[in-house]
Amino acid sequence: MEIGNDQNTPLLVSNHSGHEDGGEEKVGFVKQYGIESKKLWKIAGPAIFTSLCQYSLGALTQTFAGFVGDLELAAVSIENSVIAGLAFGVMVMVQISIKSFSFFYDHSSNSIQSNPT
Repeated sequence: MEIGNDQNTPLLVSNHSGHEDGGEEKVGFVKQYGIESKKLWKIAGPAIFTSLCQYSLGALTQTFAGFVGDLELAAVSIENSVIAGLAFGVMVMVQISIKSFSFFYDHSSNSIQSNPT
């Protein structure tokens, strides 16, 4: 099983002729910008929507807890801060572990391929 074949596989399949491979025509800068922007929004749009909904949920929770009482508002406020801090910490730890894993994988695959014995 060869390790290097999966590294050149594209993540998104394009139906547009935006690349200069073989006999495909050249695309202008503005059209290429539009194509790449659509791809970017296709990936980033759901993440942005999720972030906005998550913030709105915390804000609405605190608003409704404020109608109940001062002690309840303080409890919900502290709880939202703790949960947000824990979620951010988990996100950072996952990012670090993925980065270190990809660093290890890249270096280990290079050392395996460069050693002919």
